[in-house]
Amino acid sequence: MNAYQRTLATVRGEPRDRLSCQPIFMTFAARLAGISYQRYVTEASALVEAQLRLCETFGIDVVSCCSDAWREAHDCGAELRYFDEAPPTCSSHLLADKSRLSSMRLPVGGLGPRMSDRVEAVTRFRQAVGGEIPILGWVEGPVAEAADLRGLNELMLDTVDDLPFVLELFEFATQMEIVFARAQVEAGADIIGIGDAAASLVSRAFYEEHALAFEQRIIDAVHEAGALVRLHVCGNASHLLECFRRLGPDLVDIDYPVPFAGIRERIGPETVLLGNVDPVAVVRDGSPQRIEAAVGACHREAGDRFMVGAGCEIPPDTPEENVQALVGYARSHE
Repeated sequence: MNAYQRTLATVRGEPRDRLSCQPIFMTFAARLAGISYQRYVTEASALVEAQLRLCETFGIDVVSCCSDAWREAHDCGAELRYFDEAPPTCSSHLLADKSRLSSMRLPVGGLGPRMSDRVEAVTRFRQAVGGEIPILGWVEGPVAEAADLRGLNELMLDTVDDLPFVLELFEFATQMEIVFARAQVEAGADIIGIGDAAASLVSRAFYEEHALAFEQRIIDAVHEAGALVRLHVCGNASHLLECFRRLGPDLVDIDYPVPFAGIRERIGPETVLLGNVDPVAVVRDGSPQRIEAAVGACHREAGDRFMVGAGCEIPPDTPEENVQALVGYARSHE
C-alpha cells in the first residue's frame, strides 16, 4: 500500500497497512535541502525539490505546497519582505485604509504570480509522485485572508465596529480562495489545506453566524472539484470543534493548546484527526520516547481515523532523530 492509498483508506475508514504520517514541514524542509527560505517560497522547483528530499530521507506520507500565508495578499498588491531562514512578512497591509476594498479586484485571470507558482508546484509534484504520495495544496481561510489583507488587530476591531465591511471582505476572500483551490485541484492536488488560524480568535457565536458559511463555501468547492479538505486552525480552537464537525472537512489538524481528551465525541466519528503534539516542547525539544508517548496518547483518543502529526509546523531546528520518531510511530502501528 503506497502513501496515497493509505491516505484514502484512512479517510474512508477502510483497512490500511499502517498509520499515515503527515506533519507540516516548511522551514525544516528548506533547511534539509540546504536552500534559503526565500527560494523555497518563491520558486516552485525549490519547494518541490525540498519536499521530495524530505520524503526520501524520512518516508513522510505527503508532499506539501504549504509555505507561507501571503501568496494571495501578494497577488492582490501587498508588499512583502523575504528572509533566508524565516517566512516572509507583510510590509504594509493593503486595506490599512479599508475604503480601498470597494476598488479591489481579484488578480487578473484569478491567479497572480505567487498563486501561479504554487499551482506550478502542484503540477511538478503530480509529475514526480502522482498517485503514489498525496499532494497537499493550500489556501487561506476567509478569516485568515481577511486578516492578511486588513491586519489582524484591525480586523478584530472591525468585527465589533464595522460588520458590513468584514462580511464584504470575507466575500472577496472566499471568491479568491475558491478560484485558487480549484486551480490546484485541476493541476493535481489530492488534498487542499485551508489555513484559518485567525478564526481561533473570534467567538463561537461570531464564527457560527458570520464566518462559517464562507468557510463552508470553500470546503464545498474543493469537494465538488474532487479533492479532500484538510482544515488547519492554529491556536486554541476548542470552542469551534462542533462548528468544524458541521463543516465536514475530511481531515482536521488539532493544535496543541486544544485539550484532546474527549475530542472524538466533539468532532464526530468520521473526521480524520492529526495532532495535537506540541511541535516545540515535545517534537523539537523532547526525546524520541517522549514523542512516541505523546503521539500514542493522541492516537488512543482519536481512534482509527488518525494520522501522525504535530499541532502545527515542525520547527526547522528539530533533531532528525525526533522526526524519525514520528515516522517510526506511524510505521509500527496498524
